[in-house]
Amino acid sequence: MTRLFLPCFLLVLLAALSPAAPAAEATAPTAAAADSAAPPVGLEQAATGERTYRSVEERRLVEALAEGEHSSLARQRQELENRKIELKRLEAEVDKKLDQLGQLRLRIERLLAQKDEAEQQRAAELAKMYEKMSAEKAAAVLASLDQELAIAILGRMKTKSAARILNSMERDRAAKLSTAFSTLDDP
Repeated sequence: MTRLFLPCFLLVLLAALSPAAPAAEATAPTAAAADSAAPPVGLEQAATGERTYRSVEERRLVEALAEGEHSSLARQRQELENRKIELKRLEAEVDKKLDQLGQLRLRIERLLAQKDEAEQQRAAELAKMYEKMSAEKAAAVLASLDQELAIAILGRMKTKSAARILNSMERDRAAKLSTAFSTLDDP
């Protein structure tokens, strides 16, 4: 008898736990009447704030899914925070580099201005020296110089001295210097 009792007990137990039990079909009209009197599951959950589960296994699965989603969201949030921190660090580095580049640009501009000023001063000194030379000797030297330097020197000389030097030069070289001198933007 115990052999028969144990399987029957298991069947009864399974039928009680199973939501689709044949016994539930037999009592369907009364269960429907009971369902109409009870509030829907969603409303009950909203009222109490807790969810009802049909089985322990369903509860475990739902909680595991919720915990997995929570840990996934937490991981994503942490990744976003790390990215924000990294972006702020990179932004600070870029700003620092831009500041350094700005300082270097200003330094280069100052150095170029000093260089231009020094060149202008040297050209003025050379102009004074060539004015004191004889026109023939100054013409010979200026003819051998770079055209830009020769123009810079002639531009800083007195007009009368520059005319005498150009008059002493070869005709072609004097013409080239005169043409280049006339198109100068900054004498």
